[in-house]
Amino acid sequence: MKSLLLTLALLFGATSLTDAQSLNQFQWKSRLVVLFTPEPSDPLFQEQIRLLYGENESFRERDVTFLFVTPEGNHENTGRFLDESFSRQYYEKFDPMQYEFTLLLVGYDGEEKFRAANRITPPSVLMQAIDEMPMRRRELMRGTGNKSLQPERATVTKSSTTRRDH
Repeated sequence: MKSLLLTLALLFGATSLTDAQSLNQFQWKSRLVVLFTPEPSDPLFQEQIRLLYGENESFRERDVTFLFVTPEGNHENTGRFLDESFSRQYYEKFDPMQYEFTLLLVGYDGEEKFRAANRITPPSVLMQAIDEMPMRRRELMRGTGNKSLQPERATVTKSSTTRRDH
């Protein structure tokens, strides 16, 4: 259990979810990966967290926030699991089976874009689904959705300006 808590802390930083738990608070600000799990010790949940952790920076570039939901609410005072009232709201909105592991991808609009039940989802599948979304395509075209492209774009702009001056 301690390794799970450490992984959660590393994957999702030091901030807690206590200030923003309602789906409306994330709408148009962040994409969500919502992990419904019967309990934090569920092997599928733990393996999925391990895989997501390996791609943390890629998810940050895509404005992804991770939420963990259990039927009963908070666990282990990690600040990573939604409390009971918000857990109920997410179960009502997305209707996963209450005692099985389910992963959801939710777009900026607050609507479900991808669902996987009782199986591990490779992070590449989630990133591909995000990259195919219209808003993500616009982000990439503008150069605002991929931090790794921004320095290159700035360099091109600078050298273009230099060429014009000559």
